[in-house]
Amino acid sequence: MNSRIPQSLLISGESVSVPEMPILTVEADDQSRTDLVRRSEVKFMFPAADLVKLQRLLEINCCRVVHSSCISMVRSIYLDDAVLSACRANLDGLGVRNKLRLRWYDSLRPDRNLVAEVKWRQGRVTGKHRFHIRCTENVGCLSYRQLIGRLTEMLPEPAGTWLALNSEPIVLVEYSRQHFVSADRRFRLTIDGNLTFYGQFGKKSICTDFPQRLNDIIIVEGKGPVGEEDGLRELLHPFAPRVSKFSKYVHGCYMTGLISSVS
Repeated sequence: MNSRIPQSLLISGESVSVPEMPILTVEADDQSRTDLVRRSEVKFMFPAADLVKLQRLLEINCCRVVHSSCISMVRSIYLDDAVLSACRANLDGLGVRNKLRLRWYDSLRPDRNLVAEVKWRQGRVTGKHRFHIRCTENVGCLSYRQLIGRLTEMLPEPAGTWLALNSEPIVLVEYSRQHFVSADRRFRLTIDGNLTFYGQFGKKSICTDFPQRLNDIIIVEGKGPVGEEDGLRELLHPFAPRVSKFSKYVHGCYMTGLISSVS
């Protein structure tokens, strides 16, 4: 009897069909997006009431970037270890740290496309290693164990090792984002609002139950060449916002009850 029956098992002499695992492919874009390699990132916090003024200001001082629409819905699953080491590194103000997340756009659950990101920070200098994940089935149908297990095997080093050490899904962060770029294309700015958090710790697959909302603030993120942070402030003039330490991941841990404070 042939013991190798494609996509099936032999149980008590009968052939039983077994679902085929979806095929994943991984493609890095570190070469095509050189602006991700090393840059300065600054965050500013505004009250939600300033949203219209901010939009008008950046439409004057910058060029709006439109992807599928003027406003993108961003969703990111942040990964950490069981004791929240990445979260606590942020709270402790460690100058050197890494953060892992899986990100997709404009759908409640990921379809056949997903982005895995390893974001590193050294002081105010940041960078990303970003990998595009393609799947023959909707990624949202996979369990965390299936998805993270496959990605751990497929991501190049050192990303695969980082994921193996930080393989716990902790929180799903959802927000609306508007994109802008300066006329000389040296600076990128985004307006993020309507922040919503979903606890993922201990979940078997993506869970969007029990949303925790933080709708009263707006976060403006500016990215540009290292040492030229004043250029970001000029694009926000006449606003004179203070730099904020705001971390969506840390706030997600707080809003879902995993930590007691954000400071």
